[in-house]
Amino acid sequence: MNIQLSISLLASDRAASLERCLDSLRPLLMQVPSELIIVFTGTDPRVKEIAERYTDKVIPFTWCDNFSAARNVGLWEAKGEWFLFIDDDEWFEDTTEIRDFFLSGEYKKYGAGLYKQKNYEDWDGIRCSDFYAFRMARIIPGIAFRNTVHEELAPTRGPWKYFDAYVNHYGYISNTGKLSSEKSSRNLPLLLQDIRERPSYIKNYLQIVTEYLIKSDYEKAEEYCRKGLALCSGQKDRFYKNWLLVSLVDALYEKGDKEKAEKEALFSLENEQPWELARLELYALLLAIYAGRNASDEILQYGTLFEETLAYMDKHPDLWQKQSYGNLTEQRIKMPSKLHNIRINCVKTALKHEDVIQAAYFLRLLPWKDEGWMQQYYPIFDSWKSSCESFDEILSHIPESSPYQLLQMAASQKGSGRETEERRKLFVQCVETTESSYLKHQAVKEAILLRMELGEIVSAMDLEEWRQCAKKLQHLVGPEESETLKMAAEKLVQDVPVYGLWLKKLLCEKELIEGFLVGDVMFQTLKEYCGYVLRFYQIQYRDEMFSREKRILLPKDCRFALYVWEALDQLEAAEFPEAVRLFRKALRFYPAMTGTIREIIRLISRKAETPAQNTGDEFRMLAQQMKESLRSMINSKQYTQAMSVILQLSPLLPEDLELLRMRQNLLRKMAESNTPQQADGASKFQRSKLRGI
Repeated sequence: MNIQLSISLLASDRAASLERCLDSLRPLLMQVPSELIIVFTGTDPRVKEIAERYTDKVIPFTWCDNFSAARNVGLWEAKGEWFLFIDDDEWFEDTTEIRDFFLSGEYKKYGAGLYKQKNYEDWDGIRCSDFYAFRMARIIPGIAFRNTVHEELAPTRGPWKYFDAYVNHYGYISNTGKLSSEKSSRNLPLLLQDIRERPSYIKNYLQIVTEYLIKSDYEKAEEYCRKGLALCSGQKDRFYKNWLLVSLVDALYEKGDKEKAEKEALFSLENEQPWELARLELYALLLAIYAGRNASDEILQYGTLFEETLAYMDKHPDLWQKQSYGNLTEQRIKMPSKLHNIRINCVKTALKHEDVIQAAYFLRLLPWKDEGWMQQYYPIFDSWKSSCESFDEILSHIPESSPYQLLQMAASQKGSGRETEERRKLFVQCVETTESSYLKHQAVKEAILLRMELGEIVSAMDLEEWRQCAKKLQHLVGPEESETLKMAAEKLVQDVPVYGLWLKKLLCEKELIEGFLVGDVMFQTLKEYCGYVLRFYQIQYRDEMFSREKRILLPKDCRFALYVWEALDQLEAAEFPEAVRLFRKALRFYPAMTGTIREIIRLISRKAETPAQNTGDEFRMLAQQMKESLRSMINSKQYTQAMSVILQLSPLLPEDLELLRMRQNLLRKMAESNTPQQADGASKFQRSKLRGI
C-alpha cells in the first residue's frame, strides 16, 4: 500500500503543546495510509521521549535560524504522495474532513490544500482571528521550502483545496494572557536580513508588516506597506496589493492618524480598484472613523455600500476563498463584534435622521436568532425607545420570536386588547428564551407594575439570576410602585417561597439601611429581616448546617442573621451586654449593616439605663393616672407643682412622647406667665449676648 500522506513537524522544547499536537494527529495516522516525521530542533529530553512514542522517524537538527532548512529535512524524508506540515504549538480540532479527502480519493483531483489556523488573543479561547494557511501539497519534483522565516512550499500545482478543518494556535499569547511580540522579535532580524539580500521579493514585505503590526510599531508597518505597494506596480498578483492597501489604512488608523487613514482609504477605493473583500475592510475602517466623529451622512453612505458589497459576496461565495489572503478573510469581515456594531451605529444614525426605512433596513440585519449576541443591545434599544418617537414603528420589523419583541408585546398598553393571561405567557416566554439579565429584569419589572402574579415568570430564572434581578427591583421608585412591589413579594412568598423570601429580605434590608427607623419599629423590622434570611437558607440547606460547628460553611448574610437572632433573644431577656457583644460579632459578617447595628446598640444603651419597673402593667396604669393629674394641674395653672411631678416622672418614662410634649407645653406656659417687663429684660439680655458672639 502506498503512503498517501506524510505529516511533518518541528519539535522544539514545548513538551506540553507537542503532546496535544501529536494526539490530534492520531486519527489521521490510524485511518489514512500515512507517516509521521518529527524534526527535533530542541534539547529537552522529555520532548524527544514524547516524539518517539508516536513515531520512529525522529530526526535531530541543530537550529540555524532558518525555518526552511529545518522543514526541508522532514520534506526530503517524506515517502507520501502528499505532504502536510504543522507547528508543535498547534493542534487539530477535528481531522475528519482531511481524512475523508484522502480515503475518498478526492486528493487525486488537487495539487495543494489550505486549512484554517485560529490565532487566539487570550487564554479564554473566545477571541481569535482565522486565516487559511497553505500547509498541504502534492509532492512534485523540485518542491522545497523557501524563505528563512514564514517559509512556504514551492513550486505547487493547482487546483487548491480549501478545508474548513482548523488548528488551534495560542502561540502569540504571553504568560500574562495578552498577545506577545516574542515571535516578532525573533522573526524581524531574519526578515530584515532577507529584505537586504532580496529587496524585490514582495512577500517579505507582507510578512514584516505583519510582525510590526503585532509589535504595535505602526510607523514601521506604514513604511514597509508603502515599499511593498511600490513593488506591486509591476506585479500581476493582486493578492499582495489588496492586502497591503488594507494593512496601510489599518496601520494609520491604529497609529491614531484618522485623517490620513481616511484619505488613504478613499484614494484606494477610487483609484486602486481593490477586490470586494478589500473594499469591505476599507469600508469598515471608514465607518469606524466616521462613527468616532459622528459623521452621519458618511455613516449611512458607507454603511449602505458595506451591506451591498457584503450581500454580493454572499451571493458569490466562491469569491470569499478566491480573494482571501493571510488574515484578510471572510471571518475577519464577519467578526460579530465588528459586523454588528457597524449595523448598530447605522441604525442609531438613521434614527437620528428620522429615516425609518433605513433604520429598519439595518435593524433587520442584526443577528436576531443569536441571543448570545443580541442581549448586549437591549439596553441600547430601550434608550432609542425613550428618545425616538418613531421607534414603535421600527419595532414592527423585529421578529416576533425575539425575546425583546415578546417583552414589548407583553408590556404594550396601546389598545392591544390582550388579556392578562396572554400577557403573562408572553412575559414567561421572554424570560425563558433570553440570556439577557437586563431583559429578564425589565420583564419582571413590567409584570410587577401591571400587578401580575410573578410565580411562573420568575421560576423561569435560576436562583442566582433571580437574586441579581431582585437586587435591581429594590430601586423601583415612588410610594405607589413600592407598595406594588411589597404586595408582589408577599404573593411570591406564597407561590415560590425561596424566590419571594429573597425579595422580602432585600426590601427589608433596604428599609433598615435607608429607612431611618427608630425604636421598637427598628427592632421588629430587624427581626423580620433575620426571619426572611434564615427561612431562605433553611429551604436550601440541611438542619445540621446551622449548628455552631458547621456555621462557618454558611453564606455570610446567613451567619449575620443567626447572630442577630441570638442577640435579639438576649435583648428580650434584658441581657444587654451579651446582646451588644452578639450584635458586634454579627457585623463582622455583613458590614453593609453597620449603620443599622450602630443605631441598635445606641437604643440598647438607652434601654439599659431605663429602670426595670417601667415595663409592668401596674406601672403603666399608674403612669397614665399621673399624666391625667398633670393635665389637671396644667389646666388649673399649677405650673410649679406640675413641673415637680414631670421631673420625677421623666426618668421613669424616657420613651413616653406624650410626657415629652406635656413638658414642652408646660415650659411654654411658664414662660408666657412671666411679666412683660421680665420678658423684655430677657430679650434685651439675649440680644446683647448675640451681639457679643
